[in-house]
Amino acid sequence: MAKKKKKKSRIERIGKLTTPYIIVNELKSPASFKEWAREGTITQIQSAIKLFEQDEFYEHCQLLMDVIEEIRQSRKKKRWTNK
Repeated sequence: MAKKKKKKSRIERIGKLTTPYIIVNELKSPASFKEWAREGTITQIQSAIKLFEQDEFYEHCQLLMDVIEEIRQSRKKKRWTNK
């Protein structure tokens, strides 16, 4: 029986992306960029914001901050509903 290949996460598949410039060029739509960002923790996203600010990708910084807010809102809902 053939072994089933483990599906790689989006971060692993896009492992070659190391700079904000390359990430922005690879993930062209805001939706795909936010989807990529959601794979990280709040701490990782905050670190990414600093790198994107250095390269003056301010629109993408805003998208990252939106993702952080989504994560925080999701946590609040879970806390209030015990789910």
